[in-house]
Parts: sequence; structure tokens; C-alpha cells
Amino acid sequence: MDVGESIQAGNWIALFTYMGFSFFAGFVIGFATRTFLKFVFFISGTILILLFGLQYAGMIDVRWENFENVYNSLIAWISPHLGGLKNFITANLSSATMAALGLYWGLRRKS
Repeated sequence: MDVGESIQAGNWIALFTYMGFSFFAGFVIGFATRTFLKFVFFISGTILILLFGLQYAGMIDVRWENFENVYNSLIAWISPHLGGLKNFITANLSSATMAALGLYWGLRRKS
């Protein structure tokens, strides 16, 4: 029985064995990231809508420039670290390809 027939029969271990650990790790990271980002975006959106509403009603005065400063400092901190991640991935290109495929499968939306 080849890998395709095993997978159709419900033997998912055959898929992970065939694809390798990089694919499995990428899939798990992608799935966890998607779940985490859904939660974070929901909470952030709720807070921003609440802030907009309270400012519109005149109950609070939001200093949006402080939010912009925090955002800019966060981007300035993350940028050098992303360059190191890129170098790590290109150094391990063969396993990075399977990890990227797993990450894509983990992040994609369920049909």
C-alpha cells in the first residue's frame, strides 16, 4: 500500500512519516498560530471599538500618538530578528520547504 492509499484509508501516521518532522512541526506551529491570532485579533478589535466608541461619546480622550509610538518601537525591535529568521531558514532550505508546507496547511482555513 502506497502513501496515498494509506492516507485515504485514514492512516495519517503514513503522511507524517512520508513528509517528515519538518512538515509536522510546521503544521503544528501554523495551527497554533492561526488559533492564537484569531483570539488576539478578536480581543484587539473589541478594545479598539470600545476606545473609538468612548472617545466619540466624549467620555475619554485617547492619545493615539502614544499608540503609534508603541507600534513603531515594536516594529523597530522585531525587524532585526526577522532577518535572523530568514538566514536560519535559508541555511536549512530542504527542511524549511517542508516546514513551510506544513505551516501553510496549519494556517489554511478549514473548508
